[in-house]
Amino acid sequence: MSKTLEAIIEDAIDTLKVDYEGYLDSDEPHDAIHEIADGAVPVYHADLLDLVANNYELATNVPELGPAFGGEPTPVNIIAANVFEAVEAALWEAHREIREEREEAEDAEEDKED
Repeated sequence: MSKTLEAIIEDAIDTLKVDYEGYLDSDEPHDAIHEIADGAVPVYHADLLDLVANNYELATNVPELGPAFGGEPTPVNIIAANVFEAVEAALWEAHREIREEREEAEDAEEDKED
């Protein structure tokens, strides 16, 4: 059975937290986020089409980046691009939240020392 979009996003965020630890404090995590999002997109047509069963917007939204997999505007390429954009957006949000949590923890630690 194929993963849901939510499961794909959760796995991508876990990958960011575990495998890309060094990028979490970086001001330039673009490459890492792009790499994780790209790797999270299913490549099999059946898996991409299964995602649409619960997320019709994946097939109807026009992706900002254009169609994936070579750029032909086929339904599967549009779905893949929309999955990429959803995962990438979630990764950026997770990165922001993680950095804020770390900064708050550092501030609390500094306050404790004072």
